[in-house]
Amino acid sequence: MKITKLVVGVVTTNCYVVSDENTGDAVVIDPGDNAPLILENLKGLNLRYIMLTHGHFDHILGGKALREATGAPVAIHELDADCLTDPTKSLAGGGFTQPPAELILHDDDEITAGSLTFDVLHTPGHTPGSVVFRIGQVLFTGDTLFASGCGRCDLPGGDYPTILRSLRRLYYLTGEFDVYPGHAEVTTMEHERLGNFAMHDAMGF
Repeated sequence: MKITKLVVGVVTTNCYVVSDENTGDAVVIDPGDNAPLILENLKGLNLRYIMLTHGHFDHILGGKALREATGAPVAIHELDADCLTDPTKSLAGGGFTQPPAELILHDDDEITAGSLTFDVLHTPGHTPGSVVFRIGQVLFTGDTLFASGCGRCDLPGGDYPTILRSLRRLYYLTGEFDVYPGHAEVTTMEHERLGNFAMHDAMGF
């Protein structure tokens, strides 16, 4: 499995192209903007899904053009699905909308994209429909978990006690994981269990 990190948009969102180099199957996680850059990194690959960790504009803005260019379906949790069609929910403003998602996600769903299989973990708190995608020993955490922190909870739909419950769930995941967040640097669960203030708050340390 190959993971390509692209930093896109005015909020410097991490977009990930996840691919199997043997089969060419791929997904894009959080196409926040700059669809041409994402498409350049998809050359030679078969894009199976556009997967959204949540519905805020800085994680979805490039999805419409990507969808039109590739025909790949969009997957988002049911509680954030209206962010695609209602710009007030995505915080995009300016009337920006997208077609409804083709795949509506729920907790414990699986997304099979050719040779790649992702588990869906519902982790609300940053938004009601925030999710983490798990594949093997890798977590794509969106704005639920960052290196040394977590997503903000003061936007509509955010709730700090709720995100603490989500962080507690991640803390208790069995094994060690590489963590690919929605912003800033890649980290590990070992590092976050030891030093993440929000995760410590969640655990009562």
